[in-house]
Order: sequence, then C-alpha cells, then structure tokens
Amino acid sequence: MTDVTDATRDAGADATIRACLSLGQPRSFFLFAGAGSGKTRSLKEALEGLDTQTLTTLRKHSRKIAVITYTNAAADEITRRVKADPVFQVQTIHSFAWSLIEGRTADIRGWLESNLRTEIAEIQAAHAKGRVGTDAHDKREKKMASKTKRLERLAEIRAFTYAPEGDNFGRDALQHTEVIALAAHFLTESETFQNIVLARYPFILIDESQDTMKPLMEALLTFEARHRGRIALGLLGDTMQRIYTDGLRDLDQRVGDFSQPAKQMNHRSRKRIVDLANSIRRDDDGRQQRAREDKPGGTVRVFLAPSEGTDRGAFEAFACADMARITGDPAWQNAEAIKTLTIERHMAAARLGFSELFEPLSKPDKLKDGFRDGTLPAMRLFTHRVLPLVTAQRNGDAFAAMAVLRDGSPLVDKRGIRTGRGGQASGLDAARAGVAALMTLFKDEPDPSCADVLAVVAEHRLFPIPDQLRPCLPDDNPAAEDMADILAELDPLFDELDLTTPEDTPPTEPTITEAWTQALDAPFSQVARYLAYVEDRSPFGTHQGVKGLEFPRVMVIADDVHTRFKGLASYETLFGVKPLGPTAQKKADNGEETTIERTRRLLYVTCTRAEESLALVLYSEAPDTIRRFLISNQWMAEDEVVMAAADGTFQEAAQQR
Repeated sequence: MTDVTDATRDAGADATIRACLSLGQPRSFFLFAGAGSGKTRSLKEALEGLDTQTLTTLRKHSRKIAVITYTNAAADEITRRVKADPVFQVQTIHSFAWSLIEGRTADIRGWLESNLRTEIAEIQAAHAKGRVGTDAHDKREKKMASKTKRLERLAEIRAFTYAPEGDNFGRDALQHTEVIALAAHFLTESETFQNIVLARYPFILIDESQDTMKPLMEALLTFEARHRGRIALGLLGDTMQRIYTDGLRDLDQRVGDFSQPAKQMNHRSRKRIVDLANSIRRDDDGRQQRAREDKPGGTVRVFLAPSEGTDRGAFEAFACADMARITGDPAWQNAEAIKTLTIERHMAAARLGFSELFEPLSKPDKLKDGFRDGTLPAMRLFTHRVLPLVTAQRNGDAFAAMAVLRDGSPLVDKRGIRTGRGGQASGLDAARAGVAALMTLFKDEPDPSCADVLAVVAEHRLFPIPDQLRPCLPDDNPAAEDMADILAELDPLFDELDLTTPEDTPPTEPTITEAWTQALDAPFSQVARYLAYVEDRSPFGTHQGVKGLEFPRVMVIADDVHTRFKGLASYETLFGVKPLGPTAQKKADNGEETTIERTRRLLYVTCTRAEESLALVLYSEAPDTIRRFLISNQWMAEDEVVMAAADGTFQEAAQQR
C-alpha cells in the first residue's frame, strides 16, 4: 500500500476528473477546491492527461474542449501548458459566450427587438404612475427616447459587433450583459442552437464557476440536465470564494447529480493561516483544509483600534513594525513587500492618492464596474493613449511616442498622413503640433487637470474622443458635436447590469456627465496612480483584484466607518458589534444572503492570500467586543490580539508587551 503524502493526497480528485472526461460516457462534475488547493493545476493536468485517442477523435470530427477561465492571464497560462493545441478552446466567459452567438445576426436582432419592446413598455408603465417635473420623470423620458431610437435602427444593422475586453460603442455593438443574456437564452430556448453546441463541445470546463454570471450558469445547468450523458459540464471552484453578487449563490446545491470530487490540501499557506481560514468558514459550510507538513508555523496577528481618534496611517505603520518584530522578517517594514487588502477600492484610492479621480466615477452604476477593473472605454483614453504618449515624450523616446500615435491617432493613419486635416500639410504635421501643445501643458502647469488635457487632445484631434466625454468639452471645441444620435448608440452601454445589491446602492447617484465633469477636475498625475492600482502594480488591492493570487505578507484592513457601500460588508456585524438591520434580518429570515455571509467570504478570500504571515487591522467602535469574539470563537489566541488604547494611542501597548 502506497503511503499518502501531501503531494498525492488529492490524487483521487484528479483521477475522478479524468474519468469524467470520457467521450463514450461523459459525466459532469463539480470539483470543490478551497484556497491554495491547486484547483487550476488540476484543470491543467486533466487537459494534459487526455489520451491520444480522445484528442485524435476530437480533431477528426472538428470538435473542441471548451475551457472557460476567469481572467485572460489564466487563459494564457493554460494555453501555454497545452502548447496552444487548437483542440482546446481557452477563453474567458465573455469571449466564450460571444463565440457561441457570433454571426447569428437575425436571432440577435429578434432577441433585441423583443427585449427593447418589453423594456419600453415597462418604462412607460412606470412613467404613467410617476410625477411630472421630477428627475426620475426626465430620466424615463430620455431612456424611452433612446431605446425607441435603438429599436428603430435595428433593421439597419448588418452584423453585430462585440469586444470582450475592449470598447463597445456604436449602434451595432453589443454590451457585456447582452452577450451573456443572449447566450443563456439560446442555450435554453433554441433546440437548433443546443444541437450546435453539443456537436461542437463534448466537454465544457469552467474555472471559478462560483462567480460565473447567474443567468449563464443557470442556462448551462439546464442545458446539461436536458442533455445529460451527451456532454460533460465540469465546474471547478469554491462557493466560499464567491466575490461577486451576480454569481449563483447555491451552486453547490444545484449539482446533486454531478460527480463531486474534493481537494483537502492547502499548498499555499503555512499552518497557522490555514487554521484561521478553517475557523472563518467553520460556521458557514464546515469544509476544512489541511496544511502541508513542510509548511508549519506561520504568523497571524489582529491589531484592534477605536474607529474614532486613531491615526490610521500611524497605526498601520505600527502594525507593520510590530509584525517585523514578531516574525523576524524586516520586509514587513518595506511597503512594496506587503500586499495590503481593503474591503473597497475607494479606501485604496485614498491611500494611494487618486481619490479625486476615483470617487466620482465609482458612483454611477453604469460606470463603476468598468472603471474599477480598468476597462471603461472613456477612461482608457487617458490610461492607454494620453499617459503613454506623455510618458514617452518626457523620456525623450520619439519611437515610443510615434508607436502610441500610430496605434490610436487618426492623424497618423494612412489617410491622415496623406490628406492632412483642416487644410494642414499632413496629419503628421498636425500630430506634431498636437503633441507640442499637449506637452506645453505639462511645462506651464506640471500637473494639469484631466479636463485641460482632454481639451487639448480634442482640439488637436490627437485621439478620438469617447462619446461619454464629449458633453464635458467646451462648446467651441471641434469635438463638441450634436449628441442626439450618439445617445441612441450609447443606450446599451448605459443599460449595463448593476452588479450591486439594493442595500449596496448609495442613496443618490450623479449622472454620467456629472460624474465625468467632477472626475476631470482631478490632476492628471492621478491617472498613473489609478492605472498602477487596476493593473495590480501597487501595494494595495481588494478582494476582487487578488482573486487567485498569493503573497508572502498580507495586511487586511477592515474599517466600516470608511466603507461607502454599507451593505457590501460589515466586519462589526460579523464580529457581533452590531446586529443585522431590519432589512438584512428580513432577508436572513427568508433564507437570503446577508451582510454576515458576504463579510465572511470577503475575510476568507483576503486572509487566504497570505503565504507566510498575516496582519488584520480592524477599526471598531467596540474593539473589546471584537477581541472577545475572536478569542471565544477560537479564531485567535489571546496573545495574537494587539489592542490600542481607548483614546486611539498604541505605542504604550507595544511597550507593555
């Protein structure tokens, strides 16, 4: 009998997956894999382990294995591991959904027509009940006009377009939620479409399945049940690591007929961190992990301070210094060597110095998701066009500057160079003049506002101005043109699904133009800080941005007072300082998700990013209550909780230890 080791303990789960991927008897599965368990590695090994006969048969019949990953980086890594073999179709969920519906112009048009008519009727019904003269009344009128215009123009569209990672403007462009909804609709309502999918894919494998959008996941589950035995739907994930509200909450309860292998090991973190993670989820689903025998020890500390009267910057610096002392690891005093995780991005924005840019654009439902993950098209004008151009000019790199212009400026495309613009000798001359004018801003005013930068870019036509930004330009700017037709083309963009829950939504919301007008007052230097943050090149991050990542040293900051979306999470509710509010309690009584569940998941995701040591910095109106909770629930030992004094001071406490 072979001894079980940490490396082989989960081999049975991997073997189960391989057995499910059989062309003769495909079986769907849900692989439970907690933090650091090697879930993605299991997926890679399953693909690499497919026998030659299976791959040969798939190629012979032009069939593919769909592999859906959460990020482009994960897709690139899996593609590399399978040596870019075209039999593996590795994509993100949006790319996969688009690959299913692309080219089905008539079907898409029919769905959009039906959907638009329904939405218009719903708005009209609400409009009839509303009061005249209110903001809501005016918004409904504008929305009805916009949707009606889009409906009238549907017949003009020859082919629909969509860019999973790029800009989706124009009357023929589909938006992210529309692509997901269309794929879900066809999967459940069109028998012809279902047969096409069955013929194309014997296996559909989805990594991070707990965060796959609910409409598409429900459609895939319905599709699988209807055609069980003809296709294997392979789901990999951990419901405790669901971080988006549009994921399927009860996914693990919807796969009762699936094979359900589970992984026990946590290969990432040292034992003390694994023990804390087990404590956090013990009262949720009870699943527990094992730490590797060669990863004993590890350090966890909680630093508690009053919400009022505490100098947060000083307290967090104190926590880092204390962690350096406790662990004997001087890197804890190097900010770049620590990953600091916050509950909300605006907390990180404040600490990194781009709040003026961040706050306005993170409020409107139609902007915040794209802005927060770096994909908002209008913002990309600054991050992917102007910033690289300014940086290249400052560095004296003419080659890099020209590369930026060739990539995005109409002045230096073939037609622009040949014919020029506005009577100028050539587009190249115009580009040189525009760049000179732009750089003059940074000479006269070292840190001009984004509005000033935008005005120069528009005046000299250096880059196309996204439609969202045109209303923010001066009336005499050449790019400030009639917006009637543009608004109709933007209708689907403005209708992007809001991924927050009602309790997450702030009481008032600025219009898109108001938000941009405020954000453009921010100094242009904040663009670089924002970009470093969304590209994960800063010491700060959030639970969304670090999904699947790991770091030797992690600091988690929990500060309910500085949380803007109060319903998103509440550490003080999780730790018993505050009770659930009436609305949340009603949800709990109805079996719906509560703040406590979301906060527990958030805490689990952030804490399990740590490999060696972890510091939790908690600000509370009742630190003593949190301390009692942590100790009585055996999350922490008494000597693992560091308390600041009631007046917010903490050096004395350190000296006493």
